[in-house]
Amino acid sequence: MNVIATKQMVSMLGGTKKLGKIIKSDRDLEKLVIAGLPGESVRIVVDRIYPNSPNYYYEVVPRSTLNRKLSDGTPLPLQYSERVERLARIYAFALEVWDSEEDAREFMAKKHPMLDDRTPFEASMTDLGARQVEQILGRLLFGSAA
Repeated sequence: MNVIATKQMVSMLGGTKKLGKIIKSDRDLEKLVIAGLPGESVRIVVDRIYPNSPNYYYEVVPRSTLNRKLSDGTPLPLQYSERVERLARIYAFALEVWDSEEDAREFMAKKHPMLDDRTPFEASMTDLGARQVEQILGRLLFGSAA
């Protein structure tokens, strides 16, 4: 499995300014995810994958929860913070494989037969699905059939 650099993950989730903390290690990032990512991280990650398509925010976090977190500034619950982090990690891996925002977006949005015709975006909503996407990306990165 590929390891995405902490620095890249911090950028993918909105940067130090949006996250409100300096993240220097995977453990720091894990603590932040446990404490709850800001709601704005949902918008930042999803907008990287689906520019100008806010309806996808609500596939990651329910509309009422996201709107409440954005308006009151409280962090996301753990289950949604993990989902946002996982989606950011998968997209960062896709960028590493494709070396192109356009190609990485296309990969994330296209149904894949190894994911039971789900998109990598859809599969990444669960940990097990994200692992399957990581396996596909690993195969692509190292030249195996995927």
